[in-house]
Amino acid sequence: MKILYILMFFICSIVSLAENTDKLEFRMGVNLGGRYKEVHTTDFKTDSEPEGIGYEFVVELVHEPIPNLITGLGTGYQRASEVRIDGTNYKIIDNIPVYATVKYRFNEEGVYKPYIKLNLGVSIPYTRSDLDRAGLTAETGFYYSLGGGVEYKNMIIDLSYQYNRNELQGRYDGRVEFSRLTLGIGYRLDI
Repeated sequence: MKILYILMFFICSIVSLAENTDKLEFRMGVNLGGRYKEVHTTDFKTDSEPEGIGYEFVVELVHEPIPNLITGLGTGYQRASEVRIDGTNYKIIDNIPVYATVKYRFNEEGVYKPYIKLNLGVSIPYTRSDLDRAGLTAETGFYYSLGGGVEYKNMIIDLSYQYNRNELQGRYDGRVEFSRLTLGIGYRLDI
């Protein structure tokens, strides 16, 4: 966790050096496919595919300290799909990621600007009521995303691999790891 704090401090320092390059990016996305990779407890271990549709809404404050390099901070809301635990469907953990982001753009001068992007941060759980009724709570965990996309004017389209890990406490102690592909579309505002 110390490394994460150091990375966030480093990115915030770079962001503070930038002048008049602040941008606010809004993006919404839908999960194209996902997998609850592992749920470890004393009672069970399972892999399962989520049922239903997961989606997200995110906002990022970004800066461009040098041409083609974009850094910033982001947060949002990620609604997860259902998962089957011990024969019961649960609306598993929704998350509020808080992360540092780094993006590298390949074509500064063109109309279409492809990029690659990395998000790294924490996953703050928002436990839904059916988990509460089952006697489960979730703890803050780890979040990362790796992907790429294309910018066209102020529009953004991207595809990313995302991963959240949260610890469960209660009737089923263990860990939930959720990975998925997310297709996002967004808009950038100059501020």
